[in-house]
Amino acid sequence: MQNTENNDVSGIVLLVAGAVVLSVVSFVLVNLGTILLLLLAAAALWLLGVLLRALARSLVERAQAWLRATPRSPARPGARTACRATARHPGRSSGRSVTRTAEQARRCAVEDMRTAWIQWQLRTLPPQQRHGDASFIAARLAEVPHADWDATRLRRHGQSLWCVRDASARTPLHGEVEARLDRVAAMISELTDEEFDTHRGQTDEQFLYHPDREVRAAYLAGGSQAVETIMGTITAVRAQIREDALARAAADALARERNAALRALRETRRPAGLRDAHAAWEAQAEQIGR
Repeated sequence: MQNTENNDVSGIVLLVAGAVVLSVVSFVLVNLGTILLLLLAAAALWLLGVLLRALARSLVERAQAWLRATPRSPARPGARTACRATARHPGRSSGRSVTRTAEQARRCAVEDMRTAWIQWQLRTLPPQQRHGDASFIAARLAEVPHADWDATRLRRHGQSLWCVRDASARTPLHGEVEARLDRVAAMISELTDEEFDTHRGQTDEQFLYHPDREVRAAYLAGGSQAVETIMGTITAVRAQIREDALARAAADALARERNAALRALRETRRPAGLRDAHAAWEAQAEQIGR
């Protein structure tokens, strides 16, 4: 009797379990698409979280490395820019890092001095045009400045070249634009009595007040190098102006000789009678004039 009751209970449990399993399977089959979408959304959210965490960790590590390499230093009185990046202590920087920073300081000093000199000669530097093809830049270069140009015309030409300076960096004409800017500035300096103050070309406090002595020395050396280049450009322009003047004088003298030769040839083609009559008429005119 007891076995019969136990069998009945087991049968009821199995029926209930089977009903539950059938219900779950039926629910899954009916809502299979929704369940798959939910699983995909959960996986995408998990993957996005992993990527964001990895990106944030990478940004934090880069920021920490940058701060260790180039920390900020307090600005000095009268500085144009506050808190330039400098090293905390010269001894903490590796030799390779100091050498790289010194080379960067030297290049920066050359560019600062040259830009200040060009700006001093052109008076104002117009905004840069970011777009411009080679043909457009070549049209600006087609007008070649001459020694007889005044300072105003030279400045207009230099400012037009400055506008396309950045755009020319993406063309083969960049070197020609840079050389023309130097030449125009040198020609203007020869026409004016205004003295350029080299203090204008050394204002980058990031390198001028750098705690590392090698970096400061490199920045000062770069400024001196730029001044020597400017002096060489002015000397070359002076020589070119002299050569142009000599070439113009030689061309004028040769033109006068050619004109005289053509005039003599034209005289020889006249008939002898006409030449004699013309000479007699000129002689009679000279006697009357006396």
